[in-house]
Amino acid sequence: MQLRMTPVYNVQDKTHVEEESFTHTIRHIWPLIFGLAFLAGSSYGVATLVKTYEVDPTYLNMTFAEFREEQVLGEQCRAVDHAVPWKELQRKIRGCRRFEYYDPMHNDCQACPAHQPTDKVFAVFWETQSNCQHLVGNPNIRFVTHVMWSFSTLRADGSVEQNLQYWDDKHIKNCIAQLRMRCIKSIVALGGANNRDMFYGLRQPENVERFTASAVSLVKKYGFDGIDVDDETANMVINKGKWKDFHGQTVVDYLTALRKALDEARVPDEPRYILSWDEFPQSWTPSDCEIYNNNDGWHRCWEPRITDLVDWVNIMYYNMFGYPQFGNPFHDLMAKHLPERVLPAIKDPNKIVLGVCTGQGCVLPQPEGQDVMNAGNGSAYYGGTMLWSATIDILLENSTSLRRMGRAGNYGVKMPFRAPHP
Repeated sequence: MQLRMTPVYNVQDKTHVEEESFTHTIRHIWPLIFGLAFLAGSSYGVATLVKTYEVDPTYLNMTFAEFREEQVLGEQCRAVDHAVPWKELQRKIRGCRRFEYYDPMHNDCQACPAHQPTDKVFAVFWETQSNCQHLVGNPNIRFVTHVMWSFSTLRADGSVEQNLQYWDDKHIKNCIAQLRMRCIKSIVALGGANNRDMFYGLRQPENVERFTASAVSLVKKYGFDGIDVDDETANMVINKGKWKDFHGQTVVDYLTALRKALDEARVPDEPRYILSWDEFPQSWTPSDCEIYNNNDGWHRCWEPRITDLVDWVNIMYYNMFGYPQFGNPFHDLMAKHLPERVLPAIKDPNKIVLGVCTGQGCVLPQPEGQDVMNAGNGSAYYGGTMLWSATIDILLENSTSLRRMGRAGNYGVKMPFRAPHP
């Protein structure tokens, strides 16, 4: 039998490896740095997409995207034979002045049509809690002449908030620039029904100074074409049930100061800034304007000195079935109330703008066809019409009132014709 040789290891020849303890150094955290950078970049990117409405914040998908950088006007411009990226167009619009629009076909700034006495106003309120791309991208915007951005509110010290409610400044400025491409003017609405108590602070002269300075600052910041004052104070307890007697002088004082401040802020060769006023429909009927319901009332008698301080008065003919004197609005409003009461008080028919609410924007049902009635008669006999609000009409009513009112009054900015380059 052959014996197998079993190897024997020499323990003394065994190599011994000495272990060293691990020392932490800065060079070992590089994966963490890249990981944190990736996480921060991803978070910023997602937040930006949501903020610009590229990604719907509720469903986290692209289905409901509304704002697009390539969106130029919301409709095709036949005079331009190639797409103009919004970033490029935005830069060129910023080079135009307040009364100019950028003409992509000629690659220059062109003056918008100068205001004429025969021009008619179709002003619509846009509530800034909703994405304004819904507005500028709507084809019925061709009928609109003025957009009233609502709201910027007053503080207790009289100063005006320097931001609009709820939405991002950058996007509102983009929408204003896109509207200016069609020479549609943008006006900021100050106040509102929920902010009306703040107007009582303007009884103090120092508050009026803050009010006018901050209002002009807001106009300059956004590039607005003017201000709409929505002071909805009324025959309240603080006015002892008589708005005109106890608050009328305050209104005249702050409107006078605001008109002066806007005129001083105007560049000499630019159009005058617009100043408009919102008024209740029953303010010219003595039996109604004197109604006093403590602080719940929405009644007041007209202050005639307002007429000379503003460019026009938006009469808020909302909730018509709530006023017995307008039992037959087609007759009582157009044939009696306006010519017999409103016109003698305001005197200039071009300063009378007939307002209307739409659908869910009304507290009470409106008479059928009132939007067409106000728009048509406003164009034919007065200064135009106004809609509360385009936000509700576009998002909830399929733009019905915008379309009907625009056609009824043949509204819209008549853009200048420029022959294309040969």
